[in-house]
Amino acid sequence: MGIGKGKSDKINIDGLIESTNNESKILQVERSFTENIAELKQTTAVLNAAIDRMESIVSKFNSSAQEMQMKKIDAQVHPQTLKSLNNICMNFVVEVGRQLMAHRNKQLELQKEHEKRIACMLEKSKGIWLSDKWIKILFVCFLLYNVLVIFYVHIKT
Repeated sequence: MGIGKGKSDKINIDGLIESTNNESKILQVERSFTENIAELKQTTAVLNAAIDRMESIVSKFNSSAQEMQMKKIDAQVHPQTLKSLNNICMNFVVEVGRQLMAHRNKQLELQKEHEKRIACMLEKSKGIWLSDKWIKILFVCFLLYNVLVIFYVHIKT
């Protein structure tokens, strides 16, 4: 070790920056999925609240219809009106269920796409700094160093 010479080997800054960029991309995608999952949970909560409201509306309607029948007012309420109202309520619940399933399917597609990207990134060793390329370069440098040391010792002796 001489004057002005460092103790450590040179560090590949470009490789470190690239691995940091890959890690930040992974973190960004992970954050977006976390946000999507939170949005899905919020949508599920809103859907459950809407279903609960619909159930309460239907139960109140049924109880008021029963009260009217008990008070002999059923002549004023046509049976077709009850059927159409029941159909409207059922259609609403079915439509909300379809929307929730479509949203869930979209989230699953996004999750599968994310998993494919992560798998591709790991297959290419982009997320790991010491990939095959760097191990080969390190091996060649080590081999060259040993040959030079042996050559130097051979010349000095």
